[in-house]
Amino acid sequence: TDARADTRILFESYLDSNWEICSMKPDGSDRQNITRTPDVHELYPKVSNDGTKIAFLVDEHNGRRISRSLYVMNADGSDRKLISEMARHACWSPDGKKLAFAKQEFNRFNVKDYVTKSIYFYDLESGKTTQHSNEKIEHLYVPTWSHDGKWIVCTVHGGMGFGHAIVAIEVHGDRVIDLKVSGCRPNLSRDGSRLTWSGDDHTINVAEVDYTGDGPTLANVRPLYKHEKMHLYHPDLSPDAQFITFSLGPGGRVPANGPGTQTEVAEMTGVRGMWDIYIRKIDSDEEPKRLTNDPELSNKESEWAVFN
Repeated sequence: TDARADTRILFESYLDSNWEICSMKPDGSDRQNITRTPDVHELYPKVSNDGTKIAFLVDEHNGRRISRSLYVMNADGSDRKLISEMARHACWSPDGKKLAFAKQEFNRFNVKDYVTKSIYFYDLESGKTTQHSNEKIEHLYVPTWSHDGKWIVCTVHGGMGFGHAIVAIEVHGDRVIDLKVSGCRPNLSRDGSRLTWSGDDHTINVAEVDYTGDGPTLANVRPLYKHEKMHLYHPDLSPDAQFITFSLGPGGRVPANGPGTQTEVAEMTGVRGMWDIYIRKIDSDEEPKRLTNDPELSNKESEWAVFN
């Protein structure tokens, strides 16, 4: 699927009763455990464009108290650093100098992905965190930063005047633009030309992105793949924007079923659903190829990376 030997796919996996971040080649071979921490639950990997850093979430369970924090580490899993406590999904700026992330809305942890408040920016060089100027930002999740650095695309659920929408938020301004498609969990290609997202529980969509107007708009919106029974989530575009990986598995509410797991719908971060990762070429008639084959490990949240 990608001839470059330096291209890999990262993902979270529930190994030996513990969440770990793993990687594999684009054909599913050479699976490696990057984090290798049997006592720490790591989730939701996001790689800087230069391949040197990985941002990820850590869940800590102390009795009934649960906390989720944002960390950064080197690509080999070394030198991890705490960025923020009470943090949620993060994304990298195109130049790899900043992270954007939301914080959880309340002091008490809630596994629902949209229980968030505002956007924060962490500068890796200075170590400083600043809040977005638009104080009305709330209930967003799974952000993705545009190639020109001007927009963050994300899902908003029950906030900012939206019921459930995919929007573009201006990084250096207060504008919020409705991209006018239903669904959640968007992901932009590295060059910004394409967007993929979950159109509903059973469909992965893709579209071209136009930046020539006052803000991004979508064109040629179409389904990439649809499954009548299984749920499809967590799509991610390859570096050349020609392939999409996604998670496939049974949906519905899943009870906590091991250390570090949560009770919620299967696609949410920290919930151990019976999921595996698949790959599909854009605008192809071929069936998706299965890259992992152990759904009991809850293989989810794929992330393409180029390690130089």
